[in-house]
Amino acid sequence: MKRTRKPLAAASALALALLAGDGVAASAATPIVVRAGGHTFAATVEDTATGRAFLDLLPLTLDMSELNGNEKYRYGVSLPTAAQHCDTIAAGDLMLYGSNCLVLFYGPAGGYSYTRVGRLLSTDGLAEALGTGIATVTFEKVRLEAGFRPDATPPVFAADTNLPAGTPVTVQGTAEIADGAADWHDVDPSAPDLLDRYAFFRLKAEL
Repeated sequence: MKRTRKPLAAASALALALLAGDGVAASAATPIVVRAGGHTFAATVEDTATGRAFLDLLPLTLDMSELNGNEKYRYGVSLPTAAQHCDTIAAGDLMLYGSNCLVLFYGPAGGYSYTRVGRLLSTDGLAEALGTGIATVTFEKVRLEAGFRPDATPPVFAADTNLPAGTPVTVQGTAEIADGAADWHDVDPSAPDLLDRYAFFRLKAEL
């Protein structure tokens, strides 16, 4: 059966497709990326009024102060509250103290009331990344794009993402494939109609 081509007038060979919202494995929380000290971490934000308000602030870069050898904090981040007493807090927990103090824990804690904002999925290297003094921490939404790699054999589309290196990303399928092409690997990068041969396809990150 003949497939219909859809030209991508605004696309380029290095960014042929874009997937954002449903590009990460579905969960009750929203994935974000946290950067500090040259390290990148995947995190999730709670599906609550607090979490949604925090997502509305992203991207957000904060200079966070040191406290107690186990946390970084920054006043001035005002969010809705639903505080609960926390007997135990784990490294990687992202919490709100009061109504306007964002706290990122890199060691265990507890004994105070916090509103949960989210948590890092892995804390490997977190203490090193945050250091012992003020730490500059960036919180940003996940970017998951498709990049064309004509240098590969055979030429392939690959994920371009701000998620930590090694995050599994798979292709879910193309929306349009050129006549005669078996799948999205089957492409000649020198073909003049490259942008007409492939339309949007979806990527999925497994967190």
